[in-house]
Order: sequence, then structure tokens, then C-alpha cells
Amino acid sequence: MPCTSDSDAAAPVRAAVLLPAGRSRVWQERAALALAGLPGVQCRVVRVRAAPREHDAQWRRWAAAHPELQELRVDDESDAAALADAAGAWDAAGVWDAVIDLADVADPAPWRARSRFGVWQPLDAQGLHLAAPYAGHASIVSGRGGELTLVRDGATALETMRYYADPDYPRALGRAYLGLLYLLAAGLLELVHGGEPAAAAFVAQAPRSRWRRLVAGLRGRWRSQLRRWRGQWLSESWMIGVVDAPIEQTLQGRFAERIRWLGGRDALQYRADPFGLPGQDRLLYCETYDYREGVGRLERLRLDADGAVAQADPAGPQRPGHVSYPYVFEHAGQTYAIPETAQRRCCELYEIDAHGRWRFVATLLDDVAAADASLFAWEGRFWLAYTDLSWGAFDNLCLSYADDLRGPWRRHARHPVKLDHRSSRPAGTPFVHDGALYRPAQDCTGGYGQAVALNRVRLCTPQRYREDVVTHCRPDPRGRNPHGLHTVSAWGARTLVDGKRYVFNLHELGRKLRRRYGAAAQTVGV
Repeated sequence: MPCTSDSDAAAPVRAAVLLPAGRSRVWQERAALALAGLPGVQCRVVRVRAAPREHDAQWRRWAAAHPELQELRVDDESDAAALADAAGAWDAAGVWDAVIDLADVADPAPWRARSRFGVWQPLDAQGLHLAAPYAGHASIVSGRGGELTLVRDGATALETMRYYADPDYPRALGRAYLGLLYLLAAGLLELVHGGEPAAAAFVAQAPRSRWRRLVAGLRGRWRSQLRRWRGQWLSESWMIGVVDAPIEQTLQGRFAERIRWLGGRDALQYRADPFGLPGQDRLLYCETYDYREGVGRLERLRLDADGAVAQADPAGPQRPGHVSYPYVFEHAGQTYAIPETAQRRCCELYEIDAHGRWRFVATLLDDVAAADASLFAWEGRFWLAYTDLSWGAFDNLCLSYADDLRGPWRRHARHPVKLDHRSSRPAGTPFVHDGALYRPAQDCTGGYGQAVALNRVRLCTPQRYREDVVTHCRPDPRGRNPHGLHTVSAWGARTLVDGKRYVFNLHELGRKLRRRYGAAAQTVGV
């Protein structure tokens, strides 16, 4: 659930939360309870009569099996209009700051007159309310992820979340209900801190015919099965590449065709997550992943005059578990690194001396599974962008900030600041071009590390954050690594990248099979 620091709002934001009278769903009650705990927000539950809906047998079976769709009986059966009169006396005009419709009222017009910022409703891409049967079904079964938008007065999109979802619709519903809390809290916290939620026109997609839904569902299940088959029988083989152009050139087209790949493929390991040593044109750090162990370690690579790997040495902290993404940067004449140690639920800062030795400096984040943490300085503060694995593997962006590199680090008022599997998880070095800040992020529309999305940051403060995708760096479909691209890092006048190809690897396949059948045997034994 999002949290915030001390509020800078002069008065609390007052919101009415509309819930069904008589019977409500577990997810509706949980959402109302979570909003009541937001700092700087006062919420009042108003029971209303929701629009009557017919539920078919399939939906009733899903509702019976899904805990958050269970019905709760509510004792309050009062008339909706009377409840509105009783609950609306927060100011002289009886007006709320926002009315949040979680019940899907039949006629929201009377409520608009009682709200300064309109009636907010969670709608899917087809304009279907989250309280309606089969909400989000079309986008989920397509295999490209779910989508939910907080819409004001049926026409303006305030906040949108896009999340990776398996085409198994009932299983994906829980992710939608969790994301609803993010959408509502994000919108209300914008009001708390004196702003307004970002507004864009909401255009619902045309509803599909029954046959088109069937075809989309079959296509989505095929995509899901293909991903599952790849994960079971094939392996990701990443490779490091160099582009002889500065990182801002990623904003231009045809970037992938300029990549010069280093070395060939190895049956025992691959290299990924490259970051160059500042001030050096032949030294860089990367992750080296061992297929047999299933664990990544850090290496320092030395390139020869022709740009080939001449030497590879172990590097970084000698800690147990997986270590990757050695984010290297320079500050005040010193070289630092922030490796990913999400498996240990910490994020640590190291100093690298002239001999390549790593010295522990500080723990930046504790008890956080921070993936791909990327540091940048902006408007007098240090910022740390990362994906919190407790929220999801690659569909969330979180921020922490500090006045000093060593901390203390504080979490952004909105946590996470973004939910979108197409442009959230960090993918390299944020950079400034023509006065604007750009942040590379992974595009995981159909799976991990497909491409890099370049976001232009429009607003970055301790309370508010906005960014927009401006372009993509996609792999060359005719190149050596056509299946993925998930790191773009600055290295002076050059740029380091990595690319992916799916391969058949006996070492990793053997490890997967041993783990799979070992777990099955243990289950049978139990």
C-alpha cells in the first residue's frame, strides 16, 4: 500500500467511497479500509444501490472460488439518497473533494455535483467497471497483460496501471484488485500534496464480438504456452555489445543495428548487465551467469585494442546468493557501484579504488528486494530508481531519495510511483539531454527483457512523479540477439548494451529437470 512522508497539505482531502448496500465484495471493503488509512485523507463510506447485473454460471463459479470476490452482507440497507444527505455535510455546500465509485452506481450524475474533482471509477480498457462481471477479461486473455484506469466522470483518465498477467483470467484478478489500491492512493495523494492527478482523455476500446473474444483468448493462451515452453526447454543467452555513440543517441532510430557484439556464446555461462568504468575505455563490469548453478556473479572485463574481451576477473562483493546489475557511477572524483543483491533483501553502496577493489560504504535500502537499482542526481537530490520484487518482477517502479549519497534514504510518498510492465523496471543509466531527464526501462510486454523503453521524466519531487515513454530501443530481428534487449548504459562517448537469444543449453536444462522432478518427488513423499 502506498505511504507518504509528512503531508504538506493545509487541510485533509475528503473523499466519499461508494460501496454497495446490502452485499459487497471483499475487494471493495478492503479498498475502502486501505483508503481510510492514507495520511492526509479522510474517507467516508456511503452505501448506495449498485446497478443490477446478471451473473452467468461461469462467473458465479469464479466468484465462489476467488476469496476477493466473496460477498459480505452489510446490515445498512438505507436509501442511497438519505445516506448522501447525511454524509455530505463536510462543508457548507455539502461537497467532497472526490467521490470514489467502487459500486458501479447506475447514475453517477448526482454525485458529480457533490465533488470538486468529479466521480472516480476504476474501468478496464473497454470501459467496463471493475465491479462488473468479466472486468479486464479482454486485455488479460490477450496474453499482453491487464489494464486498469482510474477515470473521472467517464471521460478523463487520471491514473493507469498495466500489469503482466497470465491469460488465466481468475488468477489475474487478484493483481487487478491490488493495483486498484495503487490507483486510488496515487490519485488522492496528488490532491494531498497540492496537485491534481494527471488528466488525459479516456477512450474505451470498442467491445469485441463473441468470436473475436474467442480468437483473442486462443491467441493469448498460445502466447502463454509458448512462453512456458521456452522457460522449460530453452535458456536465455545474453551477450554484451558496444555502440560507438553516446547514450543520448538511443533517442534516435536504428540504434540496434549499430551494436558491435563482444565475443561468442558459451555453453557454461553468459554475460549481461554491462556498466563501463568511468574514465576508462577498456574496463567494464558485468554479470556472469552460470547455467549449472543458476547464480550470477560479477566480473571485471578488460578489452583489447580491437574491442574484444582480453581478460575477465571476479569482482564485486563476495557475498552468497545471486549478484547482478553492477551499477557503476562517479561522484566527487570517486567511483562507486550499487550491485543488485535483491536475494538478500538489501541495496548496498560500494567504493571502487584504483586497483579495482570494492569497499563497502553504506546500506542504502534495508529489508527491500530492490532489483536493478539505478542512481541519478536531479534538482539537488540523489534518487534511486528500482523495482520492488514484493510488488512484482518487472511491472513496478519505486523511488527513494536522499540529500547525501550515504543517506539517510527516504521512500517516495507514492510507493510504487508507477505500475506498468511496459516501462517500469530500470534498464541502465538515466541521462540528461537538452535539459530533460531520460530514464531507460525494460519493456516486458510479453515477457522479461524484450526491449528498452526510454522515458522522459516530467516531474520528480519527493511527493510526485511523472514520466512518459518517448521511444524504444528494440533488438534487431535479423541480428545475433533478436529476442531481447534490457540494458543501455552510458560509457563516455560510447554506450554498452546487452542482447538475448533463446538457445538450447543442456547444462541449464539438466538443472531445471533436477529441480522440477526433485520438487515433484518431495511432494509425493509428503
